[in-house]
Amino acid sequence: MECMNPGGTGKDRAALFIIKRAEEEQRLPKSCDGGGGIVVEGTSGSTGISLAMLCNTRNHQLIVVLPDDQSPDKAALLRNHGAIVKIVSNCAISNPNHYVNVARKTAHELSGEQQQGHGRQTIFSDQFENEANFQAHYQTTGPEIWNQTQGQLDAFVMSSGTGGTISGVGRYLTEQNPDISIVLVDPPGSSLYNKVKYGVAYVSEQSERVLKRHRYDTLAEGIGLDRVTQNLTLGLGCISDAVRVQDQEAVDMAHWLLRNEGLFVGSSSAMNIVGAVRVASGLQPGKRVVTVACDNGERHLSRFWNRDFIVGERGLIWPGRDEHVDMNANHKVDEIQQQRIPECLKLFL
Repeated sequence: MECMNPGGTGKDRAALFIIKRAEEEQRLPKSCDGGGGIVVEGTSGSTGISLAMLCNTRNHQLIVVLPDDQSPDKAALLRNHGAIVKIVSNCAISNPNHYVNVARKTAHELSGEQQQGHGRQTIFSDQFENEANFQAHYQTTGPEIWNQTQGQLDAFVMSSGTGGTISGVGRYLTEQNPDISIVLVDPPGSSLYNKVKYGVAYVSEQSERVLKRHRYDTLAEGIGLDRVTQNLTLGLGCISDAVRVQDQEAVDMAHWLLRNEGLFVGSSSAMNIVGAVRVASGLQPGKRVVTVACDNGERHLSRFWNRDFIVGERGLIWPGRDEHVDMNANHKVDEIQQQRIPECLKLFL
């Protein structure tokens, strides 16, 4: 339940390792010396929120470049944490206006000012390529899972955004036991599934894109990618299989979890859990599968947990009670509250 961390996601781990390494390498002033540096990041939101909390405690200013396909809730939360937020159109990484490239350019310009004798020490935290991200999960998340399961697990199932979690955890776990399966969960429009299965990071959606087009292939936020990052590369050899999860499956699972387990999860968590159930369905009884609930639903109210968005904009089915049903009409309660059972769970129910 990484969504129970202070920042609401597992990104707290990577953010802490990134900032502490920059301070240790004197690329940022240490908090014990008063802090006062600038951290720049291009993020889909969660890493930015974790960085914002940590920057506040260490007296650094955070500048976040955010793609416009993310929930407005994240931008509002970042600003409330004191971050400077710049929102840009989402596009291919080859485009100089991609949010990561804009963040890198911003950090470079600010660093140039500091080198000329004015301005503050500035870093581009570079969560996708910064190996401190991988190390955070190799040194903490992986050992925690191993210890909490007492080494009794058969598979670790996880989606990939930066690749830090699945690579760091996967590398650590397979070093302890090479028989543990590390399985990637990938949403529509991402090329990582094909990279794991066939060795080629490409999907057909990429051929349809142009530089100015938004990438709205999936409603999942923060996972899936059209390139292989350095953090993913560090553990790519440990990933033995991949599963593709569709948006409707994630929506169905999220609503099922809320009504049956009382868990209000976000889109990434829902996809991870669908993937874990799929993997478990192919194993013998008694086997143990671990995944990560990496985000909660509170940051997804305007998209993933918004009926109008799910039905009207995405063309998906809204599970559970229809809020537009006339409760004064002659409807049976069990019909009104009927919920969709996630396809992957039908084998177990």
